[in-house]
Amino acid sequence: MVRGRISGLSVRDVRFPTSLGGHGSDAMHTDPDYSAAYVVLETDAGDGLKGYGITFTLGKGTEVVVCAVNALAHHVLHKDLKDIVGDFRAFYRQLTSDGQLRWIGPEKGVVHLATAAVLNAVWDLWAKQEGKPLWKLLVDMQMADQTVWSPLCDSGREGVRH
Repeated sequence: MVRGRISGLSVRDVRFPTSLGGHGSDAMHTDPDYSAAYVVLETDAGDGLKGYGITFTLGKGTEVVVCAVNALAHHVLHKDLKDIVGDFRAFYRQLTSDGQLRWIGPEKGVVHLATAAVLNAVWDLWAKQEGKPLWKLLVDMQMADQTVWSPLCDSGREGVRH
């Protein structure tokens, strides 16, 4: 049972100095420092559960993704989790259609990465509240509920299920 309002959103810039040993490098990325914007969501449900989400980056610029997560926070904080997961598509669109942020990339770039970290945290929190691993939450969804995936597909057509 999904419950609670989102009462906290924190985000951290986490970096690993992989460039020191050339780990993870390739012809295009000669000095990556594997990094992530790490989001934690909390609710007022009183169950102590938290949702964790990350988005992967290569070091410099992760602080920009962290700023973008903070800029999106007003779309998340004080929202009822049941309302978010009840219409996940609308929530996704709210995050990616912010009129002040659209110009820096709802479909790619910093807003895309920030949105991914927030959505990953919501998925994680939802699965934990349902008492299931995320894969099980997804497998157990009714076909009608699976339209939640349509904004995530690359077909460009509304409501398409793959």
